[in-house]
Parts: sequence; C-alpha cells; structure tokens
Amino acid sequence: MKDRLTLLIAILLLGSVTATSYWYARSLRLPSNINVARPGSPDFETEKMVVTQFDAQGRAQYKLFAEKLVHFGENDDVELSLPRLVSLRPDRPQVEVRAQRGRVENLGEKVHLHGDVVLTRTPTDSVPALRADTAYLLAQPDEDKYSTDQPVVVRRGEQTISAQRGMTIDNIARTSEFRGDVKINLPPARSPQ
Repeated sequence: MKDRLTLLIAILLLGSVTATSYWYARSLRLPSNINVARPGSPDFETEKMVVTQFDAQGRAQYKLFAEKLVHFGENDDVELSLPRLVSLRPDRPQVEVRAQRGRVENLGEKVHLHGDVVLTRTPTDSVPALRADTAYLLAQPDEDKYSTDQPVVVRRGEQTISAQRGMTIDNIARTSEFRGDVKINLPPARSPQ
C-alpha cells in the first residue's frame, strides 16, 4: 500500500512538472504586447527641452537646451538638435556653447557638439570676453572643460588666436592650451598721447 501511495505521489509530481513546463514553453512563443526597440533605434523623443544639472548642495551647475532630444535606451546616449550648453557657476565666468547638433554620453559627463560650434565666455575684470569657432567641441560640463582636436579660431578682446590641431579651455583653472601651427595676431601697441 505504501509503495502504491509513493508511486501515485511521484506520478502526480511528475505530471505537474510536465504540465508547468509545457505551459511555460507555450507562453514564451506567444507574441508579446511589449514594444522592444531595435538596437540603434530611439526609445523616446521630445522637443524644446531644458535640463538643469545641480551640484551636491543643490546649486545649478549648468543648463542644456535643445530644440529636439532623441534618447537611445540601449546605451543611454542622447542626440540633440541645436543644443546650447550654459555654465551657471557664480564663481566662474559664464561659458555658453552653441552647435548644430550634439550627443550626450555617460549621463551628461561628455557632450559632443558638432557643426558651426561657437563657444563664448563672459569677460571678467582682468580678462576680456572670449569667442571660439570650430567644427567640433567636447564639453565636460561637470569639470567645466572644453576641448577640440579640430582647427579653431579664438577671439579674445582684440587678439585673434588660431590653431590647426585644436585647443583645451579649463574654466576652473582659467587656462587655455592651443595645439598645432598656432598663430596669434596682437593689436598694435598704442602709443602714449
């Protein structure tokens, strides 16, 4: 009698495992209502957006504006149309960068700006306003650094600086570095009158 009861329990357990396995296999074959994006295709888009980044104390560090934003879920990258990046740190000169298009990586750690890129920095008491024109610029807003490996022309007050292999601007250290066939045009010295 015990053997029959043990055999009956084993048959019932085996039957339930088989039925569950069959049901699970069938449910995997049914079409899903979830719309999964293909690799390389966006998961959402928006127009006329503004993103503000804050520091640990809740102070705004920078704002990123764009006419259109396209987000890619597979890598969290963001493509931008007509981006404008503005630094907001009160202890540093304000930097603004405009371009035709951009791509944001690593949750805003890097912003690649392409096409008619214009960087401007407001003047301070001792340093005149700055304007840089180039085809490409890498902005690292958290570090307040801006660099390019493309030809660049910089106007700083009455000075003009051109470099064929790019530049790096560190807005925290307030330094600029130019690379490759650098030419500087200085205004003529004014004679005392």
